[in-house]
Amino acid sequence: MTSHLPGIVTTVRSKLRTTVAKRFSRFAVAAIAAVAASQITLTVCLGVLGLTAGKSALAAWVAGAAMSYLVSRWAWERKGRPNLVKETLPFWVVAVGAAIVLTSTTKFANQQALSMHLSHVKRVLFADGAFFLANCVTFVTRFVIFHYFLFADRGSKAPPSAVTSAASAGRTDLSPG
Repeated sequence: MTSHLPGIVTTVRSKLRTTVAKRFSRFAVAAIAAVAASQITLTVCLGVLGLTAGKSALAAWVAGAAMSYLVSRWAWERKGRPNLVKETLPFWVVAVGAAIVLTSTTKFANQQALSMHLSHVKRVLFADGAFFLANCVTFVTRFVIFHYFLFADRGSKAPPSAVTSAASAGRTDLSPG
């Protein structure tokens, strides 16, 4: 087994250097910041302020989505003014989908906690846990959508064969001849 360890380490290192791995790592930082903001908001709204599960989850989603938007732009190295149609609106459409999942999950978990006659603290923790698990599921879904669709590197407009033949010929321009 130890003879295979250097090869495994080399393979893992090369995988971590890929664009997908770099984006995933950066998006994970964005997700951690968003989850922290949303979990704190959910706990305060549901536990301390005594708001309903739906209102608490919605407030938590707003806190997390705002944080996610700001940090997701950093994760995909977007600078300058965002394109409203190609970036901002699609981001918020995906975010609203996540809001529906998170709010529904939290309301369901809260109802389950009430039917189990959990104490207030245990009910809040139960709803927090369900919200967190749903957030983990939406994290993976959002990453796939953001990486492969929303923030996908569009690169040059030239077909891949032109890029490949230009690169093999040692040229950096894609003009004919």
